[in-house]
Amino acid sequence: MKESATAAAPGSLVRLDPPAGLSAFVHAFVHRDDPAGGGVMRLLPELRSSIQVTLGDRYWTRPREEDTWQPSPIVALWGPKFRPGYGYARCRIRVHAIGLTSCGLRALTGAPVDALTERIVDLAQIDAEGAAALSPYPGDSPERWRERACEWLRARFRHASHEDPLAPGLALLSTSDGDAVAQAARACGLSERQFRRQFAAWHGCTPKTWQRIARVDRMLRSLHAAPWEDDPWAPFPIAFADQPHAIREFRALTGITPRAYWLAKRAGDATLRSLRAPQVQGPSEAPSEPRFDRISASSG
Repeated sequence: MKESATAAAPGSLVRLDPPAGLSAFVHAFVHRDDPAGGGVMRLLPELRSSIQVTLGDRYWTRPREEDTWQPSPIVALWGPKFRPGYGYARCRIRVHAIGLTSCGLRALTGAPVDALTERIVDLAQIDAEGAAALSPYPGDSPERWRERACEWLRARFRHASHEDPLAPGLALLSTSDGDAVAQAARACGLSERQFRRQFAAWHGCTPKTWQRIARVDRMLRSLHAAPWEDDPWAPFPIAFADQPHAIREFRALTGITPRAYWLAKRAGDATLRSLRAPQVQGPSEAPSEPRFDRISASSG
């Protein structure tokens, strides 16, 4: 596995590529441990889904336009999110995560991706065996957990399709502007109407929304001092009309300006799609925090 790590005092964030046999379904494993990572964080849009296993303090989320916080399950499936929101942990953020490709999410759930958009669900509701396999054991190291995760993933995806039928269109949306949607539909042998419908089922949003968020997501990596994710489309950027256009799009999709993001990351924040929001009030009453060392081995 190829590894990239970002050390962030006082914490760490490590990203590893999946084994070759899983690359159609998993784009990365991520391990984060930040003893002082708590407080309210602004969560920025994320095109891809993931499985996230909480080992530190209980994690809470809420949409930006709502007031109610919801606790995240210990082993949770996060669908794509196209609007900014908020996250909260009391103090320590410690998490193992599996980033899923569109093929991985479809194979895991058997449901259209748009059914999971903006949602966080208990993995046990979808795959009880998977939730048990991914539940942390006392004394687990990231390496041991990852070995167990890979064993389950290989079994789970053994007979699943490796092909995203919209991959040719996705490449065009990532590198072309103008009539990119029409070009993408033709590349997939579909009418624009068929392409839009299938795109929502595979990626959870319209092609144009996906393209807008992908372009702003590329800006995040260019503004971050040490981005830990590669940009596969870096050689083929889609330019904004001008700087004011870039700032408007960035703010419309993230709720902040590019400069505010750059200043936050310059201070040494290793995360890519979150930044502190001290002006936002966290959940007022939280149940006891489930900590890694209190999770029974029987849960795995």
